[in-house]
Amino acid sequence: MAFALPQRVCTYIRSRSLMRPGERVAVAVSGGSDSVGLLRILLELRSELGIIVSAAHFHHGIRGAEADTDEAFVAELAKAHDLEFHLQRGDARQKSQELKISLEAAARALRHAFFTEILQRGKVDVVATAHTLDDQAETVLMKLARGAGTRGLAGIFPEQRAEAGRIVRPLLEVPREQIRAYLSNLNQCWREDQSNADLGFTRNRVRARVLPMVREDLNPAADIALAHAAEIARAEEEYWDDQIACLLPLVVAHGEPARGGGRKQTAAKTISLDLQKFQAYPLAVQRRLLRGAAEQLGCGLDFEHVQAVLELLASRSEKGARNRTVDVANGWRARLLFRELRLERTGGEAEHSDYEHPLPVPGQVRLPELGIFIRARISEGNGVAENAAYNRAHSIPLLELSRPLVVRNWRAGDRFQPLRHRSKKRLKELLYPLHLQEEEKRLWPVVALGEQIVWVRGVDSPDLWTKSGQRLCIEERTE
Repeated sequence: MAFALPQRVCTYIRSRSLMRPGERVAVAVSGGSDSVGLLRILLELRSELGIIVSAAHFHHGIRGAEADTDEAFVAELAKAHDLEFHLQRGDARQKSQELKISLEAAARALRHAFFTEILQRGKVDVVATAHTLDDQAETVLMKLARGAGTRGLAGIFPEQRAEAGRIVRPLLEVPREQIRAYLSNLNQCWREDQSNADLGFTRNRVRARVLPMVREDLNPAADIALAHAAEIARAEEEYWDDQIACLLPLVVAHGEPARGGGRKQTAAKTISLDLQKFQAYPLAVQRRLLRGAAEQLGCGLDFEHVQAVLELLASRSEKGARNRTVDVANGWRARLLFRELRLERTGGEAEHSDYEHPLPVPGQVRLPELGIFIRARISEGNGVAENAAYNRAHSIPLLELSRPLVVRNWRAGDRFQPLRHRSKKRLKELLYPLHLQEEEKRLWPVVALGEQIVWVRGVDSPDLWTKSGQRLCIEERTE
């Protein structure tokens, strides 16, 4: 019944540890029944859960005056319950045109960027969205029709972890009709989004046409059955994710073989699988290893891509000496070598823009351009006196760390003073002994503090010390 709904949601939240006492939870409120229902439920549960609730609203710039009214409605709802209100506006149509993606995808991207921002700025610890059992069923059905595997059939996850916080979905087991019954019992109104009736959107067609037909002709409880399938698939994926994370390092090698043995350090987006080890695993594991290796490069492989690679391997001669390639995802190919299978970018798909990412201290940042992480951590010095640490040639006073470190690709004119060198050298000269290809060289990462480069990948970098005698360690990670 409607009045029992908050306790059911509370049980779901606790069973999955979606919220913890003391956490600041921003509820993403569009103004519709689902999000308003989630806000009212968490307001009822906040004392029991020990959480601090706020409201967040994103204006997509799509529906004109109607969207303005939604924004005003949510602002008034937050004010009525004395809640902090996070607001941001964007232009989904412009984003759609810029990225050449659907309006739905553009709106999702903008909304997710908004959630990430309020998490990164430390305003909240958790963002809660109002995805329901209905949304889960629609998602699973759409992904099944598009040929998704078990990962796609897992649908919407209850929790999505980010570096700065988490996005949680506490209503995934609740049908929309129960949320509306709960709101009606509270005499709480909500806004109806007229775009939900627009059959130009795929999800709306599934909601209005496909699912009603499935319920009528196949299973009246199809929504619940699809949601249960997602729960089963999600558990399977969690298990396999752990297994593949352990197996990948056993079969994967980064970079390219070097003369005389070993592997050459490279900035190019490439990863190799040892064929003898790889082909010793069953087919199901091989498929997941291929997808896992590609994901380390930021490349997503669907079933057809994986199958094409497996067929390439099956076509090897017994001697296995032929070099052959097959194109997979956009800009990527698999190349068959004598002892390994290499995933790499095709020559025509090289990226041409510089990159620059903030590096928190302590913390890490992922470089999608290279498929690696750069981590900065503080470790205690070995009894180094404050003045001695401050006077080190390559120390960084603690006050200067209030300026952000950035990870970027090196650029013409950059200079760097490596370990055991008395003066700065042109970075171009320091990279020359690495024998990098042009694309590799262009993407090579450095860490800078303002105009000063303090770390270079593959080059002996000096010890970095804070004024208080703590050591700043910068390192590369591949996973």
